[in-house]
Amino acid sequence: MEISGALLTLLLVYFFFSIAASVELPAALLPDAKSPYRALKNKLKTGKIAPVREGRHRRVANIGKVPAAYDPLRAAFYVSYDANSLASLEKHYKDLDLLVSGELHAVTGDGGLSVIDYERYVTVKASPEEAISIIREDKLHQWMRTANVEIPLMGMLDNYDGQNWNVDGMAQMLANPSARANLVQDTVQYAIEAREAGIVVDLEEIPETSQVHLQEFIGELGPALHAVGLKIMISLPAQDDTFDYGYYGQQCDAVVVMNYDQHWTTSGPGPIAAQDWFVDNLKQLLEVVPAQKIIVGIANYGYDWPEPDQKSHPSARDLSVQEALLHAYESEAQVELDPMSLNPHYSYSDDSDRVHQVWFLDAVTAYNQIRAAERLGVQGTALWRLGSSDSSL
Repeated sequence: MEISGALLTLLLVYFFFSIAASVELPAALLPDAKSPYRALKNKLKTGKIAPVREGRHRRVANIGKVPAAYDPLRAAFYVSYDANSLASLEKHYKDLDLLVSGELHAVTGDGGLSVIDYERYVTVKASPEEAISIIREDKLHQWMRTANVEIPLMGMLDNYDGQNWNVDGMAQMLANPSARANLVQDTVQYAIEAREAGIVVDLEEIPETSQVHLQEFIGELGPALHAVGLKIMISLPAQDDTFDYGYYGQQCDAVVVMNYDQHWTTSGPGPIAAQDWFVDNLKQLLEVVPAQKIIVGIANYGYDWPEPDQKSHPSARDLSVQEALLHAYESEAQVELDPMSLNPHYSYSDDSDRVHQVWFLDAVTAYNQIRAAERLGVQGTALWRLGSSDSSL
């Protein structure tokens, strides 16, 4: 035991001396002290500002025309009722060619122009001059002035009154030639004085009896805008036989096809825009509308469908992509990519043990859709919408 202890002590002493002693390596084995690699400078930290997307005015001017070289438009929709919409625009406006802002509303039977004062959240019937005065003081235009931001704008004309889609007032207006004339005159005057690139018409929930009157309205508004050098576009749902897509393709500079809501809030749960459904819609549209007159609406949001019970069949709740992902994380749900539709989804149980199905569209689905649309040669794409979309898009 004493001999073993002595040997162990000598071994430990040798071990510590071998660690402490510096070892001289042969010169040939020493590494070159000068590395051939160097760090890249972060241009954003050197004071340089990232450039805006070049050629945006050219792309807007080419809407409805065959460009000399394929150069697709990048547009996005902006809404004043969601603060996230402005936050997203502030971060990404340099990547856009065109901003479509929800500014104008047709909700009265006499064809009066209306705007929504989002500071007081009231709908105001206004002349073009009064409308511009109100809208110039909204947060979007204040930010554009303060930040000295210039981006091509098109005002969106819809039948939203701040709470609901006003179908009755819109239908009365469309059926009345003098009311249509009033709205055409005021809309064109607004676009001129606001110095916008044109108008996007987005009248929704059109009764079948009003379809012919909608065609008459577009047939009157289009020439009036073209006479002063401005563009007209119309947003139409995908796969709706009540609309004459060919007619609108002739009258408008572009048809913005809302290529989403394959399943919607009052339907059963399912993909919002399956990839094959998305592509088939475009191929059908291309049979009656030329590619240079198609701008494809790309959605980025989600729906949360509660499981129906014997007492009720509740509607789905709208979710932004961030809300959908955060909710999946908080409920420890596994997000899965449906192999058939290529749309992500998950399910969870709420506090009442009611099962919910959530489907959404994110940056991956947008990438797939944009690439498919551009392979078909469309004029461009328009994101619905700023504020609800995947931040990585």
